[in-house]
Amino acid sequence: MNESAMNGRRVLVVGASSGIGAAAARAVVAAGGEVTVSARREDALRALVDEMGSGHVAVGDAAIREDAERVAAEAAAAMGGLDLMLYVAGYGPLQKITECDVDLWADVYRVNVLGANLAAAAALGHMDRDGVCAFVSSRTVEDANPFFGAYSSSKAALDQCIRVWRLEHPDRRFVRIVMGNCGPTDFANNMGDMALLGEALEEWGRQAIPGGMMDVDDVGASLAEALAVVLDHPEIDASELKLDARTA
Repeated sequence: MNESAMNGRRVLVVGASSGIGAAAARAVVAAGGEVTVSARREDALRALVDEMGSGHVAVGDAAIREDAERVAAEAAAAMGGLDLMLYVAGYGPLQKITECDVDLWADVYRVNVLGANLAAAAALGHMDRDGVCAFVSSRTVEDANPFFGAYSSSKAALDQCIRVWRLEHPDRRFVRIVMGNCGPTDFANNMGDMALLGEALEEWGRQAIPGGMMDVDDVGASLAEALAVVLDHPEIDASELKLDARTA
């Protein structure tokens, strides 16, 4: 990508300790931007900043209001404001819907929905009208994958929240990122009952749900490049971005 595409841009990536978030942060720095990385795992964030040779660390749990507000404030103080908040944090355990675990579902919604809302609310106060809040949603909202009800329904809830953000703050820009399969990430490590995975893959195959895999570094670079274009054109509301693996 263009090595100057993000020049002067101040980016907060929430959920940057691994996977898509870390890849996006690396791509922002490679494109000349300044980045603050946030997640709960300080060691992973420090290692990422060391690897990039640039950036700031703001440790916190986005689903705790005080943490979300502190992270946004620390990022803005370190970088002199915010141009983009990218929320990548996500959690998706496998579970049959008949065995719905209330605590597990509550935790999924806490990370995937409440954390996203709190991060956006905190970031907006440090942005001007040309800033952007972007959220990684999921293709599973449309696919309705069996055994993935907690995850896909939480992403559907996130999508609805993004619509409400746009109505409540029509002067601001909110981007929904529909994400297909990508790897390697830590996502699979948090899927819980891996004994269900084989059964799930069979069911998804019967539904003809696409199973192609994108490389996480390609995804990070694509996100940085696409969001740089959005930032460069403040009078255009580019409200949705879809990334998925090409079919054979």
